[in-house]
Amino acid sequence: MSECPYEIGDKLRFKPAAYLAGTSGFGLELDVEVTGTVERVHVQHRWYRARYATPQGDAYECFKF
Repeated sequence: MSECPYEIGDKLRFKPAAYLAGTSGFGLELDVEVTGTVERVHVQHRWYRARYATPQGDAYECFKF
């Protein structure tokens, strides 16, 4: 089984999936990358979760590895 490329506390930049479709009605404001912090790694199911800040509060994104 391959290991996760990140550890808890690591920073990563990504464009959230919620921003990809542009359906939230914010136009160009959604065409941005965010910096998230890895806060959970689930090795058995091969995914990790990153937390990032939005004006409305924290949001989360999960990634497979």
